[in-house]
Amino acid sequence: MNYAVYARVSTDKEEQISSVGNQIDICRNWLERNGFQWNDDSVYKDEGISGTLLLDRPAMQNIIEKAKLKEIDMIIFKSLSRLTRDLKDSLELREIFQQYKVRVVSVEEGYDSFQSNKNDMNYELWSFFAAQYSRTLSVGITSALAAKVRRGEHIGKVPYGYDVIDKKLVINEEEAQVVRLMFELYTEGLGYKKITKKLNELGYLSKTKQLWQVTSVQSILQNKIYYGTFILNKHTTIKVGGRKKQVKNPEERWIVFENHHPGIITEEDWMKANSKEVTNKKKKITAWNELRGILKCSECGSNMIVMQSHRKKVNGTKTIWAYLKCSRHRRYGQAGCVSHEPITYSELRKFVIEQLIQKGKEINLKFNSDFENQMIEEKETLKKKQVQLITKNKRLLDLYLENVIDKSQFEEKKAELDKELKATEDQIIKLGTKKYKQTQITNISNAFKELERMDQDLHHIFSILIKEIVMHPDGTLDFEYAFKNSQ
Repeated sequence: MNYAVYARVSTDKEEQISSVGNQIDICRNWLERNGFQWNDDSVYKDEGISGTLLLDRPAMQNIIEKAKLKEIDMIIFKSLSRLTRDLKDSLELREIFQQYKVRVVSVEEGYDSFQSNKNDMNYELWSFFAAQYSRTLSVGITSALAAKVRRGEHIGKVPYGYDVIDKKLVINEEEAQVVRLMFELYTEGLGYKKITKKLNELGYLSKTKQLWQVTSVQSILQNKIYYGTFILNKHTTIKVGGRKKQVKNPEERWIVFENHHPGIITEEDWMKANSKEVTNKKKKITAWNELRGILKCSECGSNMIVMQSHRKKVNGTKTIWAYLKCSRHRRYGQAGCVSHEPITYSELRKFVIEQLIQKGKEINLKFNSDFENQMIEEKETLKKKQVQLITKNKRLLDLYLENVIDKSQFEEKKAELDKELKATEDQIIKLGTKKYKQTQITNISNAFKELERMDQDLHHIFSILIKEIVMHPDGTLDFEYAFKNSQ
């Protein structure tokens, strides 16, 4: 019998009590006691991934794919909480494994689908308790955090303008002067961009000793923490389409602690800066960008974003147009990156569509086999990258052992390399699945058919057909497509 041993941890803290190694040992013990021969290649691990997220778990997706291909006959795991902490996902997984006649074994609960017959009420109850644990834990954490804040303690990231001493916020006078300057300039009529430029020109640095960004300035000017109020439960995490998304809670659900710490400005000054009279003068509608995440600056690698501008006519009406700008240049000004030749978004969009339509005409009947070859090439490239990252990890350890770098430098760089290595390994797994290849081919074929409907939002289609577009300062473009031309 071909089996899959599945193990999962979501956090480093959880790793201490429910390590991957511990889970594998428990499963191995069950297998050997029941007459199965141990196979290291049958172990599938999802590390650092929440149990409430099914779509983001490459190892589990790989197991599902192998189940559909009849390559495994049994899946075994330590407990149902390791399989998933989402009731809907748990029931869905059971249906999938039942459909493909895969035996499901949860060691801790003593659950074995081959022995439960059609009465799976125990499975449903244990799945419910696993899901309820996440909710109970969330409520417990919120209550514990609220108790800390009520005692005057600070939780979370230390805001600019403050230090934390004995767990409480204390004004950092040097930084506080910069905060007061921001509010003063904003109230006088300067917008986020001009304030950011002025701060960088004056040589002020952020908390992380970096140049100021527009978004950081905006966040400070809108944050009530600067007049002494701390807000808890402002955001919540929901599940949308199998993935987590943070959304803002309605104000009635906020837990507000007034006079929690000394304010840098008065409440009156904050209210004035955030009054409609001031903010309405600066409010701009962000232009829609169908090439977001795809179009990059050649100089710094940052995203190219769409900005809006206008010119007043003699008759009082406005001419509005959208143009492209390097996001780093927008955040930092000339200190961040160069300014690109002005190109309107409509011109670029039209050119990209024309390029893709032409490429679509050049694609011949060998598309399927060519895409297969492209995936093989991409997989080989990722494998080379995997070897390089493993080698870098070994070299990093040598540097630490030879006292070339200290412990903090070692841990910081290792965490970065481990994250990149895991992402690479996950992508290799994904490329190896037959379903991924078929889905990509279908998506690309359908995207070409939809391309000429220029009146619709084309972000999804652009994302399928294009890996990246690099824009140079003179306006020239380099395309990297998600497919290969078979001429």
